[in-house]
Amino acid sequence: MTVVEAPAGGTEKDRRRRWFFFALKLIFSLSVLIFIILKKAPLAEIGRGLAGVRLPWILVAFALNAVGLLISAYRWQILGRAHGDEMPLLFLAKSHLVGLFFSQFLPSSFGGDIVRIWDGSRYSRSLLKSSAIVAVERGTGLAVLFLFALVASLFRIEMARDIPFIWVSLALGAGGLAVVAFFLLPVSGRWLKLLPARGWLGRAREKVLEFRSHVLQYARRPAPFLLATAWAIVLQINVVVFYYLIGLAFGLKIPFLDYFIIIPIVLLVQVVPVTINGLGLREAAYVALFASYGITAGTAVSFSVIDVALRLVVAVVGGLVYMGRK
Repeated sequence: MTVVEAPAGGTEKDRRRRWFFFALKLIFSLSVLIFIILKKAPLAEIGRGLAGVRLPWILVAFALNAVGLLISAYRWQILGRAHGDEMPLLFLAKSHLVGLFFSQFLPSSFGGDIVRIWDGSRYSRSLLKSSAIVAVERGTGLAVLFLFALVASLFRIEMARDIPFIWVSLALGAGGLAVVAFFLLPVSGRWLKLLPARGWLGRAREKVLEFRSHVLQYARRPAPFLLATAWAIVLQINVVVFYYLIGLAFGLKIPFLDYFIIIPIVLLVQVVPVTINGLGLREAAYVALFASYGITAGTAVSFSVIDVALRLVVAVVGGLVYMGRK
């Protein structure tokens, strides 16, 4: 199949603005990271933490990336098929890998979604339909992750009292889900139709309404949506086990259940659009959360280093797949 390249797009002014915000995010990320190293986690302490890592656990954790990749591709295939798009599983797995490459090496963690939307549109013949499929695939995964966090927090309510940030993060997650739920309610459709029908606002209104209609198709065919959500539960358990195994590699005495609280918070922090892929904020979150278990800041940052390193390896594989497309 011939590969179609995404258009570059954007004026010179747009590019300058993007570079300006990229520079601001980079400065903020590095500032937070330097502060952590200078005030809480000296490089020598981080080095000692990395030196004590048990490699077998790291290798098992890394292998779970392949499991997650296949589950993600299969969920995408299920949701696409519900819209009449027959997309090969291998193609979707490769697209996921390429998406991971762009997510890691672009300023935004959502850069990979743009790649996947573009790839999916080759089968759906519609960027809006492809966007809706990818949005539902990602959204159900996030919903399951925050559901895990909420349920786990109820079992460990004393931990939430000691770390108020848990409730703040869960409130942000719940707020995001509430916005999505409102977007899908009939009232939001009626409000959108009240917007002017002419000009750029009218064009935007039509695009949003079309996108919304593609998402709402899953309400009329709930079986694929429920199946994809069931696999989302398996996928997010796989994610939590991945981090639990990294914890075992460091010999951390954190109960398995608590990872269902810690990991959603860290993943939420990473998507806050003020840093480069969560750099700095991710390490600060690990330091703050692990401190309640008596784990040193150096070990917490070392944990983050391994986390990032394993994801970078997968991203590099995605980069090689992307180069193979040429």
